[in-house]
Amino acid sequence: MRWLIVLPFERPGLAGMDFADELRALGHEVRTLAYRRDNPLYKNRGTKTLYQRFILGRLERACANWRPAIVLVIKGGPISPAVIRRVKARSNTLFVNVFFDNPLWMIPFECIEPYDLFFTKDRYALSSLQQVGLTNVYYMPLYCIPADHHPVTATADERARYGAPVSLVGSRYPYRERFVRALADYPLRIWGSGWQRAEDPVVRGMVAGGPVWGREKLLVYSASTLSLNHHHPMNDIVGTNSRTFELAAAGVCQLANFKEDLTDLFKPGEEILVYRDLGELRRHLDHYLARPQEARAIGENARRRALGEHTLRHRIEEMLPVIDQRLGVRGHASGAEAPPRQR
Repeated sequence: MRWLIVLPFERPGLAGMDFADELRALGHEVRTLAYRRDNPLYKNRGTKTLYQRFILGRLERACANWRPAIVLVIKGGPISPAVIRRVKARSNTLFVNVFFDNPLWMIPFECIEPYDLFFTKDRYALSSLQQVGLTNVYYMPLYCIPADHHPVTATADERARYGAPVSLVGSRYPYRERFVRALADYPLRIWGSGWQRAEDPVVRGMVAGGPVWGREKLLVYSASTLSLNHHHPMNDIVGTNSRTFELAAAGVCQLANFKEDLTDLFKPGEEILVYRDLGELRRHLDHYLARPQEARAIGENARRRALGEHTLRHRIEEMLPVIDQRLGVRGHASGAEAPPRQR
C-alpha cells in the first residue's frame, strides 16, 4: 500500500518519520512531505501564508502524480479542508490524521471534519467530538519505539553527570515551575529548555542541564531512581503523553499525575506510580526513595508492559484494521489501483 506521510519536519527521530520507518518495515511504500521544514519563510509572519500555500500545492501535486492510497497527516494544522476535499474529489485517496496534542485546543473543528479517520490520544476529546456528530474520530494512545526508548548502562562519569534520585525531563512552563518549587526539599534534578529563566532561585538551583535527546535522555532515565511525569494541564485532559511510554520502555519507575486513560495502559502500584495531589506524590517519594529496589521492580514491570502492548508497531496494527473496516482499503497496492469508493 502507498502511504504519503505529511509531517512537520523530515528529520530522523521526529514524529511521523517513525511511522515512515515502521510502515516500510511492514512492506509498504512510503514517501514523506514536510509542511513546516526549517525554512525562514515559514517562520516569518509576512511570508508564512504564501509559504503554506506553496506547501499545499506540493501536497496536491504529490497526490495527483504518485496517487497514494493513504495520506497520513501528523497534526497538520496548515492542511486545509479545501485541499483535502479537492484531492478526495479527484481520487480515492484516504486522509487519516494522527493528532498528538489536544484537538479541542490545538486544531479548528472544521479541520477535523474532512478526514476519513481522525485518531486522538484522549478519550475525553473522542467523546466531545462524537457528541457533536463526528463519526470519523477514533481513540489511539501514544507509544514507545523500542530502538529509541530502552535502558542504557551509564559509566561512573555519566552516572555522576546524569544521575539523580528524582529526575524531571521537560520544558519549563509556569505551572511546572510552581510544581517543582513545592518539591524543593527532595533531591530533584531537572533537564529541559527554559529552566535557567525560572523566576525562583530555588528552582534554578535544581537545574542540571538543558534539553536532552537520544542517549543523553536515556542516561537521565536510567540513572534515576524515580522520574516525574506531570502532564500539561491543557494538553492532556484524561489521556496521557508520550513521556509515559518513553519512561516505561526505558525501565524507569515513573510518578505520573492521575489521568483516567492511564490506568488502562499501566497498572498503578505495579507498573507505574500515580498521584492525585502533592500529598500523595510526597508519600510515594518518601516510600520509594527509601526502597530503590521496589522502584526498580516497578520500572521493569513497566518496560515489559510497554514492549508487550504499547510500541508503535502495536499502534499501526491497531490502525490498519480500523482503516480496513471503516474504509475498505485492505490489499490496495496504490491509490491508482484501488477501485473507487462508493459515496
